[in-house]
Amino acid sequence: MTIDYKRPAFGSFIVEHASVSTVRIAASADADFLIFDGEHGCMESASLRNAIAMCNALSIDAVVRVPAVDSELLSQGLDAGARGILIPNVQSAEEAQLAVARAKFPPAGKRGAAFGSAQDGYAGGNVASKIVEANARTLILCMIESPLGMAQANRIASIEGVDGLWFGYIDFSIAASVPGQLEHELVTAARKQIAAACRDHSKRACVMVTSAAELSRYAEDGFDVIAYGSDAFVMKQGFSTGIELCRRQFGNLQ
Repeated sequence: MTIDYKRPAFGSFIVEHASVSTVRIAASADADFLIFDGEHGCMESASLRNAIAMCNALSIDAVVRVPAVDSELLSQGLDAGARGILIPNVQSAEEAQLAVARAKFPPAGKRGAAFGSAQDGYAGGNVASKIVEANARTLILCMIESPLGMAQANRIASIEGVDGLWFGYIDFSIAASVPGQLEHELVTAARKQIAAACRDHSKRACVMVTSAAELSRYAEDGFDVIAYGSDAFVMKQGFSTGIELCRRQFGNLQ
């Protein structure tokens, strides 16, 4: 697995196409992880399970962004074999603790058992050992998407079982009444505070970027789990680049 290595990790969001082919393409690009977006995307259950299975076969970390910490998709994603979960708009340490409780087996949490299934490769074995292994490998990433969450970032990062903070800067800018102003001092201060909280508690600082300039800014601040856009974003980016190239070649004909 990749995200918990002490090195940067790179991937993308999957919003539109949770498919075996998408995972294979990402693997050919040497992606470390894919985040299947159950908050904004349409995650059909069978397609999601197949995509997660292919991630495991190709040694890509599958992470599922759930709509909310109490969503059934949390346990379903993990039971399907996902490596971890991404929780949107976490605003308190209590919410982070709830995520840990739902994602970890006892005694670390309250997750229901589903052994001999996709999450452990349909294998037999000692249940106590399986619990230890599953709890150790399950990633829990908390999204900071509001000024309230930012103010609690240090407490959230301190929670045992939380592996990293993900800065949702677009939603943060909207909640902070500076929508889309990604270089506003409020947004800049938030990203630096989130990075500092992660450093202080040895957690991963995570973010999505869509340009070289954004990547440079976040890398300089210490973010090292980076999603480059989404499947829809990179597809449109590729189409736009190619079509614009064609139009320039033929005198921008309409």
